[in-house]
Amino acid sequence: MTAERYTAVFTGLLSLKKPGEYTHLRMDEDPLEPGGYTMNRGRPPYGELGCEISFADLPEGCKSLVLETYRKMWNL
Repeated sequence: MTAERYTAVFTGLLSLKKPGEYTHLRMDEDPLEPGGYTMNRGRPPYGELGCEISFADLPEGCKSLVLETYRKMWNL
């Protein structure tokens, strides 16, 4: 089980998405370790989100996972 500390919400114009539903990643400090992240589609857990931080403030593993996911979602 992971201690999810970071959540990245992808808010683009993806097909097959319902209003208010987004793909989101919930990650721990090292998301590339087994069980280090979960990926969901739906309503993000707004009640569990803390403060917003910039992409630059994410740990390196989180940045890598967010970029990899974004590239796959948009076929880049």
